[in-house]
Amino acid sequence: MRILLLIFLFISFSAVSQKQMNLSLKATDYISEQFYLQKGNDMGIVTIDSSRVKASGILIFSWEGAPGIYRLSNDDGCLIDFRMDKSDMSFDIKGKFAERELIFERGDKNSQFQYYISEFEYYKTEAKRISKSYENVNGTDKKEILKKYKDIQKEYKELAKDLWSKKDDDWSLQLALTYADKVPDLNQKDMGRFFVEQYFQHFDFSDSLILGTPCFYCKLDRFFKTNEIQSLLKRNVSKEIEMMVQQIFWHSEVNKYAQECLTNYLMTNYPKAKFPNLYASVLNTYKLANSCEYVMGSKSMRSRIENDKIFTPGSKVPDFVLKNCTNINLESLSRVNSDLTLLIAWSAHCEVSIELLDKIEKLYKTYNEKGFEVVAVSIDNSVGSWENFVNERVYTWVNACDNAGLKGEFAKAYNITATPSMFLISSDLVLVDKPLTFYQLKNGVKNYLH
Repeated sequence: MRILLLIFLFISFSAVSQKQMNLSLKATDYISEQFYLQKGNDMGIVTIDSSRVKASGILIFSWEGAPGIYRLSNDDGCLIDFRMDKSDMSFDIKGKFAERELIFERGDKNSQFQYYISEFEYYKTEAKRISKSYENVNGTDKKEILKKYKDIQKEYKELAKDLWSKKDDDWSLQLALTYADKVPDLNQKDMGRFFVEQYFQHFDFSDSLILGTPCFYCKLDRFFKTNEIQSLLKRNVSKEIEMMVQQIFWHSEVNKYAQECLTNYLMTNYPKAKFPNLYASVLNTYKLANSCEYVMGSKSMRSRIENDKIFTPGSKVPDFVLKNCTNINLESLSRVNSDLTLLIAWSAHCEVSIELLDKIEKLYKTYNEKGFEVVAVSIDNSVGSWENFVNERVYTWVNACDNAGLKGEFAKAYNITATPSMFLISSDLVLVDKPLTFYQLKNGVKNYLH
């Protein structure tokens, strides 16, 4: 009876995790205009549906999904963030975007969220207006304008502090704080590291509600579009870029999912070809935080790091003997018969490796019949310990162990300096990708096999 109940609960949970979602809006000022419904995921912001406002002024969206934070946007780049707590929701957009009013059902927390957003926008607009007038006056008038500006700074800061003190009990305040950007000093021409040190003052990476949502990525966008950051990237100053990346990751160190979202965002938006120093800093910082690092000081390890830089997609991968392979018919990597192979170097003593293998197991079950294979090579020194571990976990893919560890031919050939390390390889032994996070891996497998 208890087993039947557990099965029923599992089926029920699976059924409600994705449900029919319905959104209805009244937007009479936008007749015939196209709108897009967006949601955040592990890789960034994705459009899940689009619809046009009908002649009656009604805009309707219907999709398979779950309650959470969504974004509505149009072709002019105007945005509205909101949260759906239930599967059905409706509200009105009154007026044009610049002076819009959003009318939600009575008691809906979205109303409070929009109110605080408008408060932040008011202070920012006032700061810009006062700053402009400051440039056009002289003498004693400047002191009066400076006083007004400082008052705006103070009011803005007090509002953010007030929201921060109450945010734990209220999701609408958590969302509103993602829009809080400290107002800089009026006469501060060279802002230096202002945004690196202060930009995330009211942005909490540990808020699981915010992670991977449109407002999360919007905050990162605003950060990386500041003049200070753009100047840094344009000058391509390695040390300062590395410091900036490390400080950003430091804010998210308590939350691994935040680090994965950050890494995916940065590596997608700042590709290696255009931003080599930023890309390298992100890669190294993530590896240090999310892998089991080995001794990097030796000449051979430094050589592997340099060799790895030229081991890029399109390169022919080296074949190697699958030592201690549990699939006794397989002698080498070239004998693995698959359209796409994930080669992963791991260790049973590395917690990050185990967590990653658990995620890969689900991916493997989904794509194995479509031509996806996993070759998991452990670089543990004890073959007996590795064998017991693999048997206990019941990994059904290709398992092998090179107990020579980092000194082995496999580790040398693939420039392994840390576990886990992943390589996606085509059927003709060409490197397809070197995913850093699980989400990059999942995306790469999906794109290649579809």
